[in-house]
Amino acid sequence: MKGSIVAIVTPMLKNGDIDFAAFEKLLSFHADARTDGIVLVGTTGESATLNKDERAEIFAFANSKTDIPLMAGVGSSATAVAIQLIECALKNNINECLAVTPYYNKPSQIGLELHYKELSKVGANITLYNVPGRTGVDLLPATIEKLLEIEKVTGIKEAVDTEQRFLALKRLKDKRHDFKLYSGDDPSLVKFMKYKGDGVISVAANVMPKEIKELSDICLAGDFGKAEKIIKNYQEIFKLLFIEASPSPCKYLLEKMSLLENNLRLPLHPLSVEYREKIYEVFKNI
Repeated sequence: MKGSIVAIVTPMLKNGDIDFAAFEKLLSFHADARTDGIVLVGTTGESATLNKDERAEIFAFANSKTDIPLMAGVGSSATAVAIQLIECALKNNINECLAVTPYYNKPSQIGLELHYKELSKVGANITLYNVPGRTGVDLLPATIEKLLEIEKVTGIKEAVDTEQRFLALKRLKDKRHDFKLYSGDDPSLVKFMKYKGDGVISVAANVMPKEIKELSDICLAGDFGKAEKIIKNYQEIFKLLFIEASPSPCKYLLEKMSLLENNLRLPLHPLSVEYREKIYEVFKNI
């Protein structure tokens, strides 16, 4: 999987149930935009509030409704639970899995290595996901290098946006050319792609899939000068998409686009009123 991969939101009804009619609209929306891949039930999909049965329903539904390649969010703070979620994905014919580093309990680098080794035994392809700002732990390149030896560990979504980290990941890819590097940070997407990046797993692609697809394609073609000019126009909307906890801003805009109802599960809530006018004005002017 390469290119523009959306970390898709999970549409919900007012009572908190999953809104599968809206989900089908979103899948069609991304098919029309030629989105290259979809991550189901990642952080942007409110994974922390969805139980295993709901995830299974989402996996099965998406697999039956779209031909876009799918990746299942399977992260957990407990290795045993992550294994169960991988098994759930496989039962629903999704072989690509995105596993965020265990959060809250702050495992050591040894703990992270052991965690991913266990996940790799289940049978799915595992994409590592490093986002220290949410999890409280940083999966270091030295640990990733040890995991390169495992065939089923196939890539990483990296949200640390420093050139030092990008360079370290490029060196790892030089050692294993089939290891995929995905940006996990929309604002630094172009910089990341310069270091042999394979694409982006994007929040912004929820509301501007054609634009992120175009930007990703330009980067993959190696025209970084053009890409740098384009991404400057998006930096404000990227920032506003995190003005409150994601996916609250995304869901507000998606409702304005008539693609879903603006409902989230607590402790997340619809975008606060004071931010709505600004984000919508910026979005309309993209």
